Amino acid sequence: MNKDYIGIVSPSSPVAAFCPKRLIRGVEFLEQEGFHVLSSKNVSAVSGFTAGSAKDRAKDIMDMFTDKRVKIIIATIGGYNTNDLLEHLDYELIAKNNDKIFVGYSDSTILLHALNVRSGVRTVMGPMILPQFAEFPKMQQFSYDSFLEVINNLGTGKIYQVPFSDEYTEEMLAWDTDDIRAREMVKNENWQVISPGKATGRLIPANLNTLNELVGTAYMPKLDGSILFLEDDSDEEPATIQRMLIHFKQAGLVDNIKGIVFGRFQQKSEIGVDNLKLILKNVFEEYTFPVIFNLDFGHTDPILSLPVGNIVNIDTDYLTVEIEL
Repeated sequence: MNKDYIGIVSPSSPVAAFCPKRLIRGVEFLEQEGFHVLSSKNVSAVSGFTAGSAKDRAKDIMDMFTDKRVKIIIATIGGYNTNDLLEHLDYELIAKNNDKIFVGYSDSTILLHALNVRSGVRTVMGPMILPQFAEFPKMQQFSYDSFLEVINNLGTGKIYQVPFSDEYTEEMLAWDTDDIRAREMVKNENWQVISPGKATGRLIPANLNTLNELVGTAYMPKLDGSILFLEDDSDEEPATIQRMLIHFKQAGLVDNIKGIVFGRFQQKSEIGVDNLKLILKNVFEEYTFPVIFNLDFGHTDPILSLPVGNIVNIDTDYLTVEIEL
């Protein structure tokens, strides 16, 4: 049984304060799985629309990096304001204590890349405490299996054959009131090829809207030679996805990418194969790199864990995605 210490932090939104039962369930799941859980001082703090001030949240993260017991740091949830704590982190000190794994997605895309770029931290786009680990009656097995596969083998070079989930859910149950039953699952469509081909590159996973906030900063990852794994939530639509990709294009960031893998977009966004084909044509005009759609990562359940910067191979002939852990 795993005895690692997991530290949990709230880098942005104070949602954990308003869903105490949900937070407890997520912690209890990890403890039942054999982990020791340490909550940061401000994990349930409320300061306007954030979980404490920028300095408070940054200190929580620093405390987890300097605590020798902690091996994994997981965000409770995303939000909008993780970027305001970046200037308060000590990246040199983090680099001296970078034997940790930081896990999150959505607005935590900010930390996934800032910590990796500035301090060499191993970061993983993967499940968070409130949305995934606190699922009722327990975390979805597909999500947990992917999490364990990645965190237990990161740095070994093991090849991770990225799996396909047979079903998924978009059902929303109000936390701490209606989340007292399992959500309804629906049959999943297979991955879909938008542009055929094979490619190898560095895996750069991101919430597109959030990655957009790093453009022009010292925290932006280099995208040359990468395969982008992009996703977003139901607030986006085809027009906004195109606008963000055009921004990347105009900033000269995507001229030398090797491929794109899109996550599953929520139905409300109305983003499907036809729209993505149009967006790619409008952004890149002519392109030859492979593009795959409908993988289980980002704002979807179940959810894959994707390590930032690792080598990934995609092959549309066999419809495979392989990550070198």
